[in-house]
Amino acid sequence: MGEQESTQLRKIAEAVVKVNFLELFDLRVRPQGKKLVLTLVIDKKTGAVTLDDCTAVSRDMETRLDEMDLIQTAYLLEVTSPGLDRPLRNLEDCGRFNGRLARFTLQEPLEGSSVVQGRLGDVREDKVELIMDKGRTLWVPFRTVKAARLMVEI
Repeated sequence: MGEQESTQLRKIAEAVVKVNFLELFDLRVRPQGKKLVLTLVIDKKTGAVTLDDCTAVSRDMETRLDEMDLIQTAYLLEVTSPGLDRPLRNLEDCGRFNGRLARFTLQEPLEGSSVVQGRLGDVREDKVELIMDKGRTLWVPFRTVKAARLMVEI
């Protein structure tokens, strides 16, 4: 699949997801044997993604792909959510999950550690507040974050 087809595929996926009052978190296309596996990761601003959400997006996406005849080979369509331990991609994600437990892997150590964990606090300018154990606060410049994820709390 070429770049033009990939761009067109992303536009179709974004439109289908938007019509279902959701957002496209990620889109992945990978070969598997003689077919393509197309994975749409969908998200919802309020609440959790449901099975009904995944079903609706899958049905609508298949319809659009059949109409457009964009993929010239057999394909498998998967629709899923980012999960409980979802990646935090940007400052907006960090603000959205204020109060949740998160782990950041940093490009360079901050206060002696390359991995920091705490509850997400305020987002100011380009920094995220992490409220650590015993109420200690650490301001993390987001540009120094290599990877960030929510932690599953049990």
